[in-house]
Amino acid sequence: MRFFEGLKVVDLTQVWIGPMMTRILNDLGANVIKIERTDTPDQVRSGFLAGNNPSGEFWNNRSQYFAARNAGKRAMQLDLRSEQGREILMQLLEDADVLAENFTPGAVRRMGLGYDDLKERFPSLVYISMSGYGQFGPIAHRKAVGMSMEPASGAVAVTGYPGEDPLKTGQTWVDHYAGLHACAAVITALIYRQRSGRGQYVDISMQEATVPTVGRHLADYLLNGRVKVGGDGNRRPGMVRGAYPCEGDDNYVAVSARDEAQWIALCGVLGHDEWSEDPRFASADARWSNHDELDELISAWTSERSKFEVAELLQAAGVAAGAVLQAPEVLADPQLAARGFWDQLELTGWGEVPVQRYFSPHIDGESYGAKGRAPHLGEHTDELLRELGASDEEIAELRESGAVVGHPVALDNDFARDAITMRLDPYIELGSVLRVDEDFRERVARGAG
Repeated sequence: MRFFEGLKVVDLTQVWIGPMMTRILNDLGANVIKIERTDTPDQVRSGFLAGNNPSGEFWNNRSQYFAARNAGKRAMQLDLRSEQGREILMQLLEDADVLAENFTPGAVRRMGLGYDDLKERFPSLVYISMSGYGQFGPIAHRKAVGMSMEPASGAVAVTGYPGEDPLKTGQTWVDHYAGLHACAAVITALIYRQRSGRGQYVDISMQEATVPTVGRHLADYLLNGRVKVGGDGNRRPGMVRGAYPCEGDDNYVAVSARDEAQWIALCGVLGHDEWSEDPRFASADARWSNHDELDELISAWTSERSKFEVAELLQAAGVAAGAVLQAPEVLADPQLAARGFWDQLELTGWGEVPVQRYFSPHIDGESYGAKGRAPHLGEHTDELLRELGASDEEIAELRESGAVVGHPVALDNDFARDAITMRLDPYIELGSVLRVDEDFRERVARGAG
């Protein structure tokens, strides 16, 4: 059973936080209609995560990054700046339950599509806006992406290694974290509507959603007056914790012995029971004072073994430990496979590929994956217009006027130019890009996609 069958969601969002939230609703049964603008479709359709393209398919249907957040939705393209495009949106909203948007604050109001513009016409609509800082406040107008929001949460200031500059984490967790807040808020508003019959306006601030992640450091300042700048790396006072090198290149195991019992068990696995009584390590304070020496001793043992072997030995002794998995190992992980975590979905030019789920709970023995592959750009435009009662002649007129597009956009626009001219050198140096489609510019010039 999919709990939200019959729920209709009009999705104006793009990139991560919004598409992730609406994908969860879709996986739970909602009918999600993704609206993309005719001039600038969802920007993650393009770029380096679209991969190589030897077969020449349209680049904007090939991104696994896009597919993961939009699987199972239907898609159409509307020019929301045109009167006809906005009227089509109004028709879609006539029986909609949720409208989701994550534009910079003020953008939808300038198009006449803000909550105040719509609430009288659609009094039962749950309208959710997701932005970096929320819809009001002295800096609410600022543009925001995960890279700018992580520092605003306070997390970057306390991440990194002793004596070094603060670091951003390796992933855009802010969008994911705030997206779960958004999903919970929409469901809460829908429950209220079920009881009252009235819609709600939901205002999500990515900053507010993520500040609680540094609550320990805020409390330390409030209670003790200490300001933490820079991180402790993998270390934590009061416990033996770290990522230790293992056999092979770039292989590590994460270990966390949280108390005396686990410390004694760790000593036993390492073959050095005497360390538990060694004055250098006999107490939590002593271990913290001598953590460099202790890390060297542990590393000397782990480096002679595989990360999986170390994790198994420590787990068997009751010590929390796990192999640090790289992307191929995550994809092949037997635990994830056993729980059916991956959806195998068609991706243009690639065949079936594994796509992660964003709603992972198992409820009463059931799990909830994608209802289908991600939509091609404008794939369902005609289908949705016909559902609204438009004839073939009217659809042709809408196409002619530019109010709708039902096929990949022409590449003569800013969005396409940005994708084409994006510098890949930094990504190649970081290892984020492994291969480059050398004839991409030539095929774009030919109009091949």
